[in-house]
Amino acid sequence: MIDGFDKNKKYYGEVWLAEKENEKHFCVMSFNDDEVWLETNLHSERRSYKEPQILGLLTGLGYITFIDCRIQHSSSGITETRIYRVKYTFVSDRHLIDTKTLKIKEFYVVNDIIAKWVNHTIWYDHTEDKLHKKVFKDEYQIENTNLKITISHYQNISTKRQTGLNISNRGAIKFELEEPVSILVAIEFYNHFQKVLQLIFGRSEKFRKFSFKCLGCGEDKDLYYNDTQLTKSTSTFVHTEYSKVKPSLLPIFVAAYCNEAFKFCLDKLMENFIGRHPSHNKRFINSISAYEAYYKNFSKEGKNQLFKRIKENKDIFMKIGDFTDNVWKEFPNKIVRARDYHIHSNLDNRNIYSEFELLYISFLFDYVIAYLLLSKLDNIEDSLLEKFIEQGKNTFVGLQRTNVILGSKVL
Repeated sequence: MIDGFDKNKKYYGEVWLAEKENEKHFCVMSFNDDEVWLETNLHSERRSYKEPQILGLLTGLGYITFIDCRIQHSSSGITETRIYRVKYTFVSDRHLIDTKTLKIKEFYVVNDIIAKWVNHTIWYDHTEDKLHKKVFKDEYQIENTNLKITISHYQNISTKRQTGLNISNRGAIKFELEEPVSILVAIEFYNHFQKVLQLIFGRSEKFRKFSFKCLGCGEDKDLYYNDTQLTKSTSTFVHTEYSKVKPSLLPIFVAAYCNEAFKFCLDKLMENFIGRHPSHNKRFINSISAYEAYYKNFSKEGKNQLFKRIKENKDIFMKIGDFTDNVWKEFPNKIVRARDYHIHSNLDNRNIYSEFELLYISFLFDYVIAYLLLSKLDNIEDSLLEKFIEQGKNTFVGLQRTNVILGSKVL
């Protein structure tokens, strides 16, 4: 894949099972809602809901290894056909990839969200006859894990036949390890990066290309899977620019990859941004769970009552929530009643938050947790912490007030 799969295109070739290499079957590979679908009459004799591995050779791609191929549709008649939904697709131009023994030490991911984070527009200066662009490679050495992360920004240039030249910004993240790891561990490294990105930039996107260096031949090979972690997130924390938060990135990366308590709390916090929740109280429950994870790992008092741990962080709740003294006096106990109502089914609890209010209470806790987590790290810029206060207040106070007006029932 030169620049990732063309998801609007179909690919043709032959596929076979590893134990029956001489029995090759025609196939068509296409995409259905970002999932790889494989249509062929290849099937094993045993009845099964999936094929663990299918091998192939496709025109325009090369050698393909399909892993975890679930049967979406089957039909029988003169010939039997199958449509498989593939979880992992490995692409190589020279040889098949043995996924059972596959280990890698170096891989990179091209993701357009990096270019949006860098926030630099390419433009041509007619006066100077010069193209203004931004190209860099910034390295972050995380010594405790022998991991190096390189964030790069570059330009992708393509021709449009004889009529034009397309220049676009690209961003990539490269991971280099001293010891080889499995492909699933490599994906986890990338997922950790996405969570950091969600924390300090507010969003992520599906990758354009995921490549790794083969330890056998030394050449780059490609992997595709439907990345659903954080890529459909519509909620955001703060909106930052890469150059302004760069001084804070190394301590955040070190915490995200080396500090188990920070990593656990970040995972809990991200549950509100992965997928969609059926109700606002479910989101609220996740936020409370993340806050409990924070104070059990970072509070000086440790495991204690929730309302005391809310009071312990009064300053940041007051800054983001903009509470009056009377509202704050009731706030911790009201949160506990809401928690007990929704988690412990204490249906006798009265004077609790409505479903609408729980959504914004959940946002408030998410901003507070993010602020507190980052404030525990060394060498974090104050300007980044202030971003969470500013954006949190805009969401909890400003956006909530606007939606109250828009949602009011005139009748």
